[in-house]
Amino acid sequence: MNTADRLIEALRAAGIATGDAQAHVGSEPLTGRYCVIWQVLERAGENTVADPNTDRIVDLQITSVGPSRRAADQVAEAAGAVALGPLPPPDGRTWMGAPEYVVGNPTSRETPSDPAHPEAPVWSRADIYRYYLTPL
Repeated sequence: MNTADRLIEALRAAGIATGDAQAHVGSEPLTGRYCVIWQVLERAGENTVADPNTDRIVDLQITSVGPSRRAADQVAEAAGAVALGPLPPPDGRTWMGAPEYVVGNPTSRETPSDPAHPEAPVWSRADIYRYYLTPL
């Protein structure tokens, strides 16, 4: 399991409906209050000259969604507590420091995309968290 898998597993264990890079769990669409995990970036950390690509820095985005601004913010706060809390490390690696909250976008409203089939407005907020990894 990689870092995104570990975060998804922890969010679901905390009772937060979570999608893996899509607003679905299997073939079922998520509705109401949920979040979606996206891997934004993975890059090599600062290592020795002999082995410069050993450590990894992984940025994951949590997009929190709700039927209102308050609901989206509540999902984001709950997901953030999980993201910054203790997680099992990814396979073959261990944590090299605490995770960090990097940046977030303000909660915003998304209007329905198809005027012929109006839907209730959806609110969302995107926050990025950074994880530092090193081999076992």
